[in-house]
Amino acid sequence: MNIFNAADVPLSELNTNLPNMSTTLSGWFQNIIVGLITKTVVNNRTVETSVNYDTRGVVQPFTPEQLEIKSEGERSWKWFMLHCQPSLVLQTDDIITIRNVRYRVMGKLGFDAYGYIQYELVDDYTTTIPSTP
Repeated sequence: MNIFNAADVPLSELNTNLPNMSTTLSGWFQNIIVGLITKTVVNNRTVETSVNYDTRGVVQPFTPEQLEIKSEGERSWKWFMLHCQPSLVLQTDDIITIRNVRYRVMGKLGFDAYGYIQYELVDDYTTTIPSTP
């Protein structure tokens, strides 16, 4: 058996096989429909449209509900993690719906090499706009 010095082996030649977690996670994932909300201005009004994407994933709590106290007022934030198949491509600040709940994408961690992707979600801030007569 030959003994070699690790300093003599380039990193590109090392065995860097990452475990593919897609088969393990498939038992954990559920079928979900993610609605991606887009906003456009039509006749000086903002119109929201939703495009649905079928994927497999799971939504779980991320951190305890957090209270922010600012001069404008108080707001309680609920954070979630979405682990899903890498075929679902979302961007930071996208607004999505899952099971009729609106979320804003606040972070993204790409574990594509492991067979999944993780998004950090927070309840989307909504306001009630008074209707004009």
